[in-house]
Amino acid sequence: MTEKRTTKPPHEPTGATLTAKQEAFCQAIADGMTQADAYRTAYNAVNMKPESVQVKACELTKDGKISVRVAELRSKLAQKQLWTREMSVKALVRAYKVAEDGGQSTAMTAAVKELNAMHGYNAPSKVDLLSTDGTMTPKAEMTDEQMRVKLEKFGIAVKP
Repeated sequence: MTEKRTTKPPHEPTGATLTAKQEAFCQAIADGMTQADAYRTAYNAVNMKPESVQVKACELTKDGKISVRVAELRSKLAQKQLWTREMSVKALVRAYKVAEDGGQSTAMTAAVKELNAMHGYNAPSKVDLLSTDGTMTPKAEMTDEQMRVKLEKFGIAVKP
């Protein structure tokens, strides 16, 4: 009688000891899905309660083979990234330093402004998408009748 192999030979990739469903689960997690969504993608969970899916997904994630494979896949994905947030920050810091060395205050300000935007330091801006004059400037609120007239100009019928 042959025993099921629980460890892999050194020449095989980590995923070799996983079932197809476990591999699909790992791929989904590495791609950014939640544990529960990854479980639903890899396994037949149609008739399962959400709580049961979460428990099963959590149990799978705690499995050493699964966590190692997910880490391996994430590492491979990170190596394939062409441009990361960290690379953007470093490039902008270099641009700032070059501008500073050259006494270019406008370029320094542009680099700082972009860094602030990347980190979410700017207040959200509000854009009025209903502006019909092309300026995208905020307009005073319209009455329902004014809105109906404007919409009818574009061929959109509105019931009174």
